Amino acid sequence: MSTEPGLVLKATPPRLQKSATARPRLSLDSAELADKAVIALQAPAGFGKTQLLAQWRRDWLAQGGVVIWLALDEHDDPLRLAHGLAVAKAVGSGRRVMPQSSTSLFGKGADDLDELTSWLAEIADLGAETLLILDDAHSLPEATARHSLTYLLRNTPANLRVAMASRGRMALPMAELLAQGYFGVVGVEDLRFTLDETLALLATRFGQRLELDDCAHLHEITEGWPLGLQLTISAIERSSDLHSAIRDLAVSNGNRQNFFIDSLLSRLSQRQTDFLTRISLFEMVHPQLCIVLLADERAAAWLQELLSSTPILIEGVDSDWLRIHPLAQELLRSRFAALPEAERQLLHQRAAEWLAGHGLPEAAARQALLAGQTRQAYALAESCLYELMLRGHFSRTLDWIEQLPSHEVERRPRLRLVVAWSLALSGHRTQAVQMIEQVGSDPNASAEEQCEAAAILSTAAFSADHPDSSQQIIEPWLDKAPAFSIKLQAILANHKIRLALAAGHTERARHYCQHAPRFEWTSGMDAVRGHRDWQFGLSYFWEGQMLSAERALRASLSQADQDIGRRSGIALLMATTLANVLLERDAQTEASTVLANRLDLLARLAAPEAIVQGYVSAARLATLQGQTHRAHDLLDELFTIGETRQMPRLCISALAEQLRQHALRGHSETCQALWQRLDQLLPDFVREPRGLLGPELALYAQLGHVYACVSSHDWSGVLALLEQAAPLAERLRRGRESVQILLLQALARQRLGEDGVPALREAVSLAEEYGLLRILADTHPDLPTWAAQLQGYAPAAAVQPPAAAPGPPRKHSTVSVSPSRMLTPKEREVLQLLARNMSNKQIALALEVGEETVKWHMKNLFGKFQAGNRKHVLDRAYLLGILQP
Repeated sequence: MSTEPGLVLKATPPRLQKSATARPRLSLDSAELADKAVIALQAPAGFGKTQLLAQWRRDWLAQGGVVIWLALDEHDDPLRLAHGLAVAKAVGSGRRVMPQSSTSLFGKGADDLDELTSWLAEIADLGAETLLILDDAHSLPEATARHSLTYLLRNTPANLRVAMASRGRMALPMAELLAQGYFGVVGVEDLRFTLDETLALLATRFGQRLELDDCAHLHEITEGWPLGLQLTISAIERSSDLHSAIRDLAVSNGNRQNFFIDSLLSRLSQRQTDFLTRISLFEMVHPQLCIVLLADERAAAWLQELLSSTPILIEGVDSDWLRIHPLAQELLRSRFAALPEAERQLLHQRAAEWLAGHGLPEAAARQALLAGQTRQAYALAESCLYELMLRGHFSRTLDWIEQLPSHEVERRPRLRLVVAWSLALSGHRTQAVQMIEQVGSDPNASAEEQCEAAAILSTAAFSADHPDSSQQIIEPWLDKAPAFSIKLQAILANHKIRLALAAGHTERARHYCQHAPRFEWTSGMDAVRGHRDWQFGLSYFWEGQMLSAERALRASLSQADQDIGRRSGIALLMATTLANVLLERDAQTEASTVLANRLDLLARLAAPEAIVQGYVSAARLATLQGQTHRAHDLLDELFTIGETRQMPRLCISALAEQLRQHALRGHSETCQALWQRLDQLLPDFVREPRGLLGPELALYAQLGHVYACVSSHDWSGVLALLEQAAPLAERLRRGRESVQILLLQALARQRLGEDGVPALREAVSLAEEYGLLRILADTHPDLPTWAAQLQGYAPAAAVQPPAAAPGPPRKHSTVSVSPSRMLTPKEREVLQLLARNMSNKQIALALEVGEETVKWHMKNLFGKFQAGNRKHVLDRAYLLGILQP
């Protein structure tokens, strides 16, 4: 009897998609997986599990190992699993699948453990590094999983690794392997595309047609969901306006979103679709919530059924909560809005009661508000919004503020605090003062309440870029900090750090950071810790110590993105400074990625320093990419924001950067006009530097004036201005500006016929020490060439024109053969020549062997690939990944 055809198909691996994106961070050789004997991929459908398994298979074959592939299903009882493994081993190792007697294999008295033991012994006897891939492991019958699969995993020989994919957590007793560190799990969060992976995939599909901001936006609305990305690409790729097409995806009634969701819902029954519509009120759903919502005990089972049949629902980690993908939620909510009003009201009321009773006041408040229960909604909001604000969710609190009537805010003290903090942090100083003045002037207010009111007013002054007012407000309270709660002590410490930075005391600021009280609402990032971490990194950045700044900011930004959100106020602060650091380190691509799809929120959520850093770094990146028109637009926008909000810092920074860019391109007349414009708007506290802000802005203005002189080749004027700027830079501990001043002094002296080499050597040495890789090219285009003549110095790359858009992929006429143990070296050579459509005689001539020898190798290839003709050999070789273009 022949082998069951179904088993041969189950042992045949799927074709790896040509458009599949390689994911090196998830490779079997990665640090997290390299020492794992058993690896479980656990995620719903649509997260790319099978494609990742296919990638592992290809990589394993390329290293000369043996790969055994077996797709599992609900019919795999213990004996059928053993038979399937035997067939898969024969297919994967290139040996002929021997006919099996169903009586001998499945007959009375057959023992599946004996079969598995024999199979494991054969694997050990192979002597080759072997990878066993088990796809769809969730479909195994429970008895087979607990009995046979567990036995298999516990007894793997040293040369066998097992990778298995399932749609959920498998109930396997793997405590022993876990304890030994041999069992690894790759879950939903691991399988999501990172921003870099999304950018790589979109670049492959769209080339230069998509702007970086649009790519980042697409990543955010799909949340790195592999299937979601593929569906959205299909929805927008034929559009002539990709920017509008991506924005359309975020609209609940958008045609492209309809395509997206219809692709997912088309196979669901009407009952399942109705059920999804009614639970779409929430981002997260719980089985018990569904039961209460629909007043039906079957709801929990329906939820589990949907989890296994659609990727719209995502299982939580060690939790019964499930998440509804936001893209699906938008369209489902539009369907929810079409339900009868009475039914919607009832669902909202039931949801509000259950959520409030289970410690979820914000979600309960939203449902109560939708149900028309305003008093209950405002009370719930008052109980939770303060903590939400402290955790750094400023956008959510600002959204709530827009929904709260002013009379409700005024009569609820805790809501008043939330509104005041939110207005202060977003730069609305006047409104914040109006909101909080009642607390500060109340004679019955406690010292703690008065101190917090002062902290809010001080924050509002800082956000409006009035550091002297901020210092005057908060300074009387700083010495009283130990008498207050840990929360208030931590807030006051952040003010102390900010004042130290403004005065140029960077080391003192870091000391305050390291000894600040640790107030944390959660184990992750919050607003208080986030501001402290940002200021810690900012202190290094201002000193010019880019390596230390990068190390301090990178981990904090990653945690802020994860815990609070990529477009949160805390993440914005860190991202703008880190982008500047990366730009100084000449990591232009990463700097662009860090800033992508954040710039539009800066003016609303970020501090003045961050607004300047964000716009100036974006303008510099645009210039380096050859988009000078975009650079001008960004700097004009920065100037306009400063003019509208009466912030001289923003206006001076915008004009100073325009002066630098035009001077480096030799635009003398433009530079003189820009300098006249800058000089006219300088306030008195900048012309005669005083206070906390005056010296900093004076330094920016003087450097702008320097470049106006550079553009007109007034090198004596350059030296005179630099003599004034150098002490300011030193006083403020601005390391980058100090190096820039040294470089310009060296250049000016050289142009005047003096000796500029000592200053240049010192500047180059400091630049290398600080990690300022771009500073020579950014200071003046002649400096890299001059510095290159100094012994032992390799200049940073000068400003380069934008790279040409990638053309269509080149077609290769050759193929490669992976060094699989399935074939001998000579058989691989024959297979490669066969793929070039060469006859046996031509192959013999090419290899300098006899034609009979070639025929003998061809016979072996037919047997190993179970092929009937030459084309079939090639088809099987491509299918197995041994032959590759």
